[in-house]
Amino acid sequence: MKHLQGIIPLLFLMMLLISACTAPATAPTATPAPQATAIPTAVQATVPAATAKPATPVPTPATTPTMNPLMATMEALKKQVTVAPATPVSGGQANISPDDYVGMTQLACNIVKENYVRGNFNGANWDAICKQYLEKAKKVKDHEAFRDMMSDMIAELNDNHSRFVRPDRFAAEFDLPSEGSGKPWPGMTVWPAREDEYLFIWDVCEQGGAADTGLHRGDIITAIEGKEVIKGEDGFPRELIRKIYSGDGQVSLTVWPGQDEEPHDVTVKYGGASGCDGWWYDVISEEPYIGYIRVPEYSGNTEANILTMIERLEKDRPLDGLIYDERHNPGGNADKAIAIFTTGIFGKMGKLREDATLTIWRIRGPVKWNETTPMVVLTDGASHSAAEYFATAMKQSGRATLVGMPTAGNTEGITGFTLPDGSIIRLAVETLILPDGKTMEGAGVIPDVKVPLGQWGLRQKPDVQLQEAIQVIKGKIE
Repeated sequence: MKHLQGIIPLLFLMMLLISACTAPATAPTATPAPQATAIPTAVQATVPAATAKPATPVPTPATTPTMNPLMATMEALKKQVTVAPATPVSGGQANISPDDYVGMTQLACNIVKENYVRGNFNGANWDAICKQYLEKAKKVKDHEAFRDMMSDMIAELNDNHSRFVRPDRFAAEFDLPSEGSGKPWPGMTVWPAREDEYLFIWDVCEQGGAADTGLHRGDIITAIEGKEVIKGEDGFPRELIRKIYSGDGQVSLTVWPGQDEEPHDVTVKYGGASGCDGWWYDVISEEPYIGYIRVPEYSGNTEANILTMIERLEKDRPLDGLIYDERHNPGGNADKAIAIFTTGIFGKMGKLREDATLTIWRIRGPVKWNETTPMVVLTDGASHSAAEYFATAMKQSGRATLVGMPTAGNTEGITGFTLPDGSIIRLAVETLILPDGKTMEGAGVIPDVKVPLGQWGLRQKPDVQLQEAIQVIKGKIE
C-alpha cells in the first residue's frame, strides 16, 4: 500500500475534543490543519488477487525524528471551534465586571436561552434553572465557587457537547501540552471506537517506539502502568489511557497479541516516528480491478489528495470498484470530498426550534470523478462529524454501500461563548436535520452491512471489516 505524506488521524487524547466540540461539515472552519504535502511519487506495487489485502506501505526512513502529528492535528481541530464574545438579551457584557457573579450568571442564562440547539433544552426547564442559579449567585464570594456553580448549571442541559470551561483549564480541555507539537511520543494510535469492548492498538507507525517493541495493529492493551484497563459505562478510563502519551520518556503496557498467546509486559520508549496511519492507497484486487484509499481526516488538501490517489490507481486502467476507508476519521469539512462522488440535497442545517431558520445542506456539482463506479465506504464508531456527513450523503444518494459499524453520532456544531472572567461556555448551537426530520446525533449513520471487529478482527490481515468490504464490492461488480 502506498503512503501519502500528510496528517495522521488523532490518537485517543482527541476523544475529549471530539466528544464535545467537533464542528459540523458545513460549519465555517478557522485555521485548517497543516496542509498535507503533495503525494510523493511511489513505485506502483500490485497485490495478487488471491491475497486480497493491502500491500506493505513504502517505509519512510526515520533518520530524523518527525514532529508528533498528534499535537499538530489537535491544535488544528482546536481552532475549528468558534469562540465568540457573548451577547446577552439586552445590554452588552462590557458593563459586567468579572466579579459580578449575578451579572455573569444572567449572561450565561441568556447565552443558552438564545443560542442552544434545542428549543426544549433537552427537557430541562431552563427558566426555572436560571432562577435557581441566580439565587445561588447572590451568595457566591469568589471565582472558584462561581465556576463550580457554572459547571453545575450548564450540566443541567444533560448534553455532553455543552459544558463550562474554566480559564485555567482551557489547554487541558484540548489536551494540548505547553511545549508544542514536537513532543516525543510512542508512535502508535490508541483511540477506541464507541463499540470497542477491548482497548485495541489501532495502528503502529512503521518506525517508532511501538514498532521497536514489536507491537502490532489489533493488539489489545490490558493494563497501563500496571493498572488494569476496564471499560465502564462511560467508556474506557480517559485519564488512564492518557498516560500512554504522557509518560516520562516511556510507558509500560501489558499487551495481549493474540488468542493463542498470553499477555505480556512491554515498555515503549518515546521518540520520533514515521510511516504512520495516514493517507494510503493501493490495489487490493487485480481481477476485478479494485482500489483502496484511506482518508484519515477532512481538512487541508483532502479533496486534492483523494483525487490524486484515484488518479494514480487509474494510471493504467479504470477502477472496477473502490473501497473508501474513513474509519477513525475525526472530521473537519467533507463537502468537497462528497462532491467528488455525488451531489444533491441531504438535509438542513440549523437549530431544533420552531422559529429556527434552516439552511439547506446542498452538495453542488459537477462531480469530480464519476457517479457509477461501485463503491464501499468503511465506517466505525470513531468516524466523527464530517465523516458522518460524508457517510450519510453517500448512503442517501445510493452512491456507495456502507460497511462496518455505526458512526459516532457526534454531529452537533458548537460555539464557545466567553464570559467576562475569561471562562467559556461551549454550547451546541446547530445540527444536521435529515430529510426524514431525524438527526444523526447519538445514533450515527447505520451501515448497510454491519460488521463488528470482535476480539481479534483487527489483528487479521486484512481486518474483518475490510474483508467484508472486498466481498461486497466484488458482489456489486459481478
